[in-house]
Amino acid sequence: MRKPKRSARGPLPVERGTRPRAKALAASEDTPSASRVEANTLLHELRVHQIELELQNEELRSARLEMERALRSYTELFDFAPIGYASLGPDHVIQDVNRAGVQLLGTSRPLLRGRPIESIVAQHSQIRLRNLLVSAEINPGRQSCELELLRKGSPFAARLGATILAHSEPKTLIAFEDISLSKEREERLARTERALRAAARHKDEFLAVLSHELRNPLAPIKNSVFVLQRSDPTSDAARRAQQIIDRQVTHLTRLVDDLLDVTRIAKGKIQLQFEQVELTGLLQRTLEDQLASFEAMGVALESQLGSQATWVRADAARLVQIVTNVLTNALKFTPRLGRVTLTLQRGRERCELQITDTGVGIPAEVLARVFEPFAQAPQTLDRARGGLGLGLAMVKGLVELHGGQVRIESTGLGQGTRVSVSLPLSHPPERQVFESQAAPARQRQRVLIIEDNLDACEMLKVALDLTGHQVRIAHDGARGLELAAEFDPDVVICDIGLPGMDGYQVARAFRAQPALRDVFLVALSGYAQPEDLQRARDAGFDRHLAKPTSVESLERVLSDPRRAPPPAAHSAIAC
Repeated sequence: MRKPKRSARGPLPVERGTRPRAKALAASEDTPSASRVEANTLLHELRVHQIELELQNEELRSARLEMERALRSYTELFDFAPIGYASLGPDHVIQDVNRAGVQLLGTSRPLLRGRPIESIVAQHSQIRLRNLLVSAEINPGRQSCELELLRKGSPFAARLGATILAHSEPKTLIAFEDISLSKEREERLARTERALRAAARHKDEFLAVLSHELRNPLAPIKNSVFVLQRSDPTSDAARRAQQIIDRQVTHLTRLVDDLLDVTRIAKGKIQLQFEQVELTGLLQRTLEDQLASFEAMGVALESQLGSQATWVRADAARLVQIVTNVLTNALKFTPRLGRVTLTLQRGRERCELQITDTGVGIPAEVLARVFEPFAQAPQTLDRARGGLGLGLAMVKGLVELHGGQVRIESTGLGQGTRVSVSLPLSHPPERQVFESQAAPARQRQRVLIIEDNLDACEMLKVALDLTGHQVRIAHDGARGLELAAEFDPDVVICDIGLPGMDGYQVARAFRAQPALRDVFLVALSGYAQPEDLQRARDAGFDRHLAKPTSVESLERVLSDPRRAPPPAAHSAIAC
């Protein structure tokens, strides 16, 4: 048999591990079951380790995903928080800032990152900022203060909170929010609260004044009635008592008139009857009406009106009311031997009426609110100058309803006052119709009064009896209708607020009966708002007179055969 050649390089290599493997095979042949068990055990352990590694990998993967979700949530919370947040490094340099912070500061992230926190704080708030940062480092938890930050160089009120975040490298988290609007709201609330307190105080003062002003006329009226009951009706004492009652009732009427007019103006329920009015003549007539009052008080009343006609489109009665109120106010605050001057100046499009007095003047603190209702200068307990503090408030409202403006000037106490009323000019009417101003001839009328107030009804009957009329009275609507069928009245004066059957129902009942439908119906009522007048017309009334009305007003209705409305007068008073 042929032997293998020996290699020139040496003997043939022996395969590494051949002998151990051979020994293992030989051993396996000797103990086959033990080796198999050991191999299976090792294989099982490997599988267990593999499963453990897979579980650990899954846990690590879940932890990584959870960390990513947490990071996203943190980023979203940080970035989209409703207030500003900024994180600071150990040297208090801004590392990051959220969107709200960027918007509050009016800049961008790149411009904020790397800047010291002091750069966004107003100079005068730097000490507060340093104290806040030191406090946050010393005391755990959130520290806060109020200071001013800078928005594009302009300071605004802000609230800052600082918290130290525990990291390997400590960080400071700054929270900041704009509280300037909150400050403004607080200031507005404070102003509103002060205004409410002032209004409550003015209301209490007004009620005290109202009580005083209403009681003052009642005392002389009551005493005058006592005199009339115990004296000869033709005596001087009776005549003086009658004059006192007339003056005091006129004063009471004016007080209630002012109060209700201010209320109507405030509610927008006042109605004006516009027409072409010649202002110069109206002012002259108003001055003549006021002259006696000024002479009685020892105050001179002068005027500079000129003779040129001045036309305005206005409610003549309300213009008289405006001028009368200003004149009365000037007289009230001008001492004896003083002077009140009425001047009319004309421009191209407007005219200006000025009423100047040499009176006590108005303090600066009162001048600012003189057109407010119930506003008055301080007075002594005797309230020698009286009044409700409504006149100028009403004047302002009426002037503005005419498209005008009113202002008041005074340099202080003892310096007098000037009230200026500016009104737009109008063109003169194309044709002027002059009617006779002679009073119509008095005619005897059959008058039926339906009124549930016994005293008012009786006194009205006596007054109309004295003027020559034939009068019957009824105290409710049903009796009035019965009496009308017997009496056949020319005129029915009917109250609205009657018991059972009200005045509107009475009017409709009259219009429904052929024998009574043509009677002239006059509503006499304390309900005198514009809607009340319209409701009276709708019910069938021909005229509406507001309480208290004068006998002269009734006479104009009763004596005019055409039943024409009486001239406009300021008598619409509800009571």
